[in-house]
Amino acid sequence: MDTNTILTLMLVFATITGLILRRFGISPVLAYLISGILGESLGLNYNNPEFQFISFLATNLLSFEMGMSVDLLDLKTIFKRAAIIVLLEFSIVFMFANLLALFLRLSILEILLLTVVGFDTSTSIAFKLSEKSLDPNDFKLIISVSSLEDALAFIALSYITSSQTNILNLILTSLVSLIIGYLISKMLITPTLKYGDESIILSSVASVFIFNILSQIVNLPSSLENFLLGVGASYALKNPEKVISLIRPLVDFTLIFFFFIAGSYVKISGFVIYYTLLSIILIFAKYIAFSIGYWFSLGDFIRAFRTGLFMTPLSEFGIVISLTALQNGLPVLPVYNISSILVAVSSAVASIITNKQRRLLKMVSLIYNKFNVSKIDLIIHKTMNLTIKTPDLFKALLRFILLSVIATTTPIILIELLLTFSKLFALLIISLIILIPLIEYILMDSTLKRIPDNEYKFVISFLLFLIFFLVTIDYEITIIKIISSISLEVIITSLAISLLVIILFFNKIREIISDIDKMF
Repeated sequence: MDTNTILTLMLVFATITGLILRRFGISPVLAYLISGILGESLGLNYNNPEFQFISFLATNLLSFEMGMSVDLLDLKTIFKRAAIIVLLEFSIVFMFANLLALFLRLSILEILLLTVVGFDTSTSIAFKLSEKSLDPNDFKLIISVSSLEDALAFIALSYITSSQTNILNLILTSLVSLIIGYLISKMLITPTLKYGDESIILSSVASVFIFNILSQIVNLPSSLENFLLGVGASYALKNPEKVISLIRPLVDFTLIFFFFIAGSYVKISGFVIYYTLLSIILIFAKYIAFSIGYWFSLGDFIRAFRTGLFMTPLSEFGIVISLTALQNGLPVLPVYNISSILVAVSSAVASIITNKQRRLLKMVSLIYNKFNVSKIDLIIHKTMNLTIKTPDLFKALLRFILLSVIATTTPIILIELLLTFSKLFALLIISLIILIPLIEYILMDSTLKRIPDNEYKFVISFLLFLIFFLVTIDYEITIIKIISSISLEVIITSLAISLLVIILFFNKIREIISDIDKMF
């Protein structure tokens, strides 16, 4: 059977299956993946130059479109609230990913990838679901949160595909790329807005190819570069929505073939039901994470858990990231399989729960009334208004989050490095089970001392304890996973010795942490 015949069968099958899935509120991406599996079974060669070119065009045009969807002006006005939501979202989803990793035996890289896959909302689906259902302020907030999620997803993609990239170099080259994107959009795309649609499409595609060359110069993934091009274009163009609407059919068309290729990596087995269950857990984690983040940023329990329903569809970009990791030779096949099923399951779940939101809100209202949440709402609302209006307080929270992440990430990386030399270092690592949470606590205590005594201190303290809890749990799960091969007796003995050393040298440890704390 020749290539044209196989492609014809795939396209017909994808069309019919996609229509059936849409009737049930499920993303047609699943139909494209299944068609890709069909094409592979019929002997279609996905490694030929034509497919590789379409795959390149799909990922980079998608990145460009996602970047243009970022409204810098709107994001600037509500950035602090959106940032609080995104930070809490990432922490909670990361905690769930760590718990799943205990059963799936995932590496740290796979945990990070799974977090991004279960964290990034599908902006287009969330847009369609919420456009006429939410008030303008909530609608603007979820679009801003989605934009920040996309930005974090691209940072993760950059890390996964360019592990040698220095973080300072990443920040510098990203800022430079953003400025170049602004200039190219002004000089190349803006003039075409006066002419026909084909000129706009051509100038946009040309800009994408220019940034592909730029990505090779600055040694960053082309998808990240084109996202920055899109962000620059959103700021440079007076009407970026027009460009988005014109290139979207091209993006959607090329993505169909990209998902055909992605389908060839999916391995059908009895694990489909298992991965579906894991997908449901991740969707639940995403819902809880966004709702809690929204609640703590605005102080409205019912409104938070209603808005969270519209953020449950997860982005197709998770498949793009995990497939890119696979194509770079990274062993992340379990995460890729989960991401393939997660997109379809989450779109179906989002469609169902947003249609049944009245019933779900009755349950939320019952919890609200039974546990007298209104009092907590009032305190949170006043506190967050004060936090957002008080830069020093907001900086203190961000500073504690940053120090917490540094305090837990650094030992994990060092542990991985030490274990590459010898497994005996695992005995020393056990002491970090107690030491790092202690350091976290000292950091939290020093942050609390900087906050003046007032009626809001209780809630701020609660926020710090929540961050401390989330980060510590994530850290402990990771450490337990690393030392799981050591016998229980050795672990208990090492913990006892470590605890004794910490008690004897507690004041010295506190002095060292205080000195480091002052550096920031």
